[in-house]
Amino acid sequence: MRYDGIKEAFGISYGFVRGGEKIVFIKAGLGGNHFGLEDRYLKMACRLRDKYGFSVIVASNPNDGRGHAQYDRAIIEEYSADCGISSPRFLFFGHSNGCVKGLELSASGLSFEKMVLVNMPLMVNFHRIKRYISAIPKTDITLVFGELDPSYYYLPFIRDRYENARVLTVDEADHNFKGLTDGFILLSDALAE
Repeated sequence: MRYDGIKEAFGISYGFVRGGEKIVFIKAGLGGNHFGLEDRYLKMACRLRDKYGFSVIVASNPNDGRGHAQYDRAIIEEYSADCGISSPRFLFFGHSNGCVKGLELSASGLSFEKMVLVNMPLMVNFHRIKRYISAIPKTDITLVFGELDPSYYYLPFIRDRYENARVLTVDEADHNFKGLTDGFILLSDALAE
């Protein structure tokens, strides 16, 4: 199992798995790379291609204090053009701060059909996250929180507040889904539902 290609650009590492016209963009949590803990992002990308035919781009998330929306968008557009995808459809999967970066990317004008956002840091960016979700009412959003994640306690403030967002909880999952890699990978199936 390996990426079809890896590219370093703008201080960010991107891994590519070639598939069809639906493109899943995965953003790691803050400081995370394009492989992820126990190669979870590589495994997820290959599974999404093999099971659903998706193309997948996985991006690292360097702790550099910058927004990455313009860089990530440039890479997504470059990939679409290089593969001859004239009418790409975009899906998003993010973890922790990667969720916030995905919402910023969406706010910058890249329209995602679906987003799966795992353990968003609500306690850090609560008002900004709420504003971003409200700004994309046509995007189908699945918010996933482990019961051992600090943001779990903020769920009453977001549950049932958005028509386009559903909340799922995972028993015994901490912020990084330590020991639950297979379950973490399976969360991406919500993109195909």
